[in-house]
Amino acid sequence: MWFIAWENVMRRKGQSILTVLITGLTVLTFVLAFSVLFTLQEGLKLSNDRLGADIIVLPNKSNADAFQTIFTAEPVNIYMNQDITQQIAQVKGIEQLTSQFFTQTLDQSCCSIGGATRLVGYDPATDFILKPWLNEHNLTSLEDNQIIIGGNIPAFLGNQASVLGGVFSVVGNLYPTGSGMDETLFMNINVARQLAQDNPYLLGLWKKESPEKLISAILIKISEGYKPAQVAEDINNLGLAVEAVATSEVVSSMRSQILIVTKLILGLWLAVFFVACLALIGRFSALARERKKEIGLLRAIGVQRTEVFRLILLEAWLMAGAGGIAGSILGALGVSSILTTLRSSMGLPMGQWSWSSALGSGVLGIFVALLLGFVGSVYPAWKSSRLDPQEAIARGEVD
Repeated sequence: MWFIAWENVMRRKGQSILTVLITGLTVLTFVLAFSVLFTLQEGLKLSNDRLGADIIVLPNKSNADAFQTIFTAEPVNIYMNQDITQQIAQVKGIEQLTSQFFTQTLDQSCCSIGGATRLVGYDPATDFILKPWLNEHNLTSLEDNQIIIGGNIPAFLGNQASVLGGVFSVVGNLYPTGSGMDETLFMNINVARQLAQDNPYLLGLWKKESPEKLISAILIKISEGYKPAQVAEDINNLGLAVEAVATSEVVSSMRSQILIVTKLILGLWLAVFFVACLALIGRFSALARERKKEIGLLRAIGVQRTEVFRLILLEAWLMAGAGGIAGSILGALGVSSILTTLRSSMGLPMGQWSWSSALGSGVLGIFVALLLGFVGSVYPAWKSSRLDPQEAIARGEVD
């Protein structure tokens, strides 16, 4: 039966190619939409699970916001006096807090960090963000000549990198978080401050206060039984020139926005799927009418109705499967460029797009193709299997 189905498909190459194209385009749009949305959802989950901080505190009058700080790695030079941490530490519900200092790298020579990349100085004495990673790698803290790079920053030849004129040893890559941490460099806070102070392009920022007394953000872990939103509100009520935001609220807001986009894209794709189904039903119905005489001869020589039904389905699945494989491959190849565009233009959180992810999306795309082939051919197959052999032979060239 497979051989007959294959011969029938190859005998009508023009019609078969058109069916493959319809299926392939439908699967291509599905794989792209599903893969991108899945990666976005995975990025949100990673961010929520691995950020480590329940609240982030930023200078109130800054050019950055919590979303930009958490989900993007855009370099920002925002600062507040480090004495603020002592006042914030008095708020009930705070279990731990740590300070970070932001600056940025610049375009330099070979073995440097390419482009302007966020550089974060962390406080080893109070840090709880990098500590789990350091513990996994049997490190207590970073030396002054060591840095950690985010999961999306490529490794350097010889594990050496030039940052603002200083040469540092790269001790490792952080695990993916789906946040701006993936494209950030981390070093000791005092080293970051010194590099920023010596940078001629940033001298204008230190006219009022030395970077030794400045921080860019305060990350807070709250005690069990307290709500992040309430603690953040209590911090904002202190009257300091800061803005405290619960990271869960930022993630929740982003999740709501992505959910709306997901529903919209899903609705549009279902419309595409419905149109493709109608197109294939029309094609297989027309094909069944053209093949009345052929089907009548098969029935006359003893081929059962169920076998005719299977034959039509097999032909549909051969064409749909070919379209599904082609659409899945093209879709999987196009996902990376779309994710790169979204990450650079919108700063959306991203999960890891890997070969296993591509394989999973491809398999699902082939399943969608087979489903499309079944829906498009099941009625024509049923109708063909019900033909009377004599009538089909007699009227096969008429209808």
